[in-house]
Amino acid sequence: MGPREFSVPADHNAEFIGELGFEPAFSVTIKHDPAVVIGGPKGERIYRKVTGGTVKGKINGTFYPDGTGEYSLGRSDGVIDINAHLLMRDENGEWIYLYNTGYLRPDGYYRVTSWVDADVRGKHGWVLGLFFIGSGKLAADGRSTTIDFYEVT
Repeated sequence: MGPREFSVPADHNAEFIGELGFEPAFSVTIKHDPAVVIGGPKGERIYRKVTGGTVKGKINGTFYPDGTGEYSLGRSDGVIDINAHLLMRDENGEWIYLYNTGYLRPDGYYRVTSWVDADVRGKHGWVLGLFFIGSGKLAADGRSTTIDFYEVT
């Protein structure tokens, strides 16, 4: 069975292919403790405990420090596989969950794909089912990360 047998030619027509765009959504500055590095069989596990931070844009609020953080993997090629679980709270007290996965290269190139979860009955239900990408930068002192997020449209 070849790869063409899994495809239906009709689904490749122009009317089935939407335009791809990016719309600014929000920017975050995540404050965290310096990394704790633990050696393991797959590389170095990197943990950064979130201590606070801010969210600005279509969502405005702060990061909740307890129970959230980065649980990444430092690979032998110098790339860090990002894995971060974060809780935000908007200015009205509504909770929002942010999951980031991506990578940080040794040259500073930092990209994540992100999923955002919020209460369907709340102000931020608009994030549900959307896909976000982010471009970030780890601060030189290792105590914060800034990421600009874009909604994929």
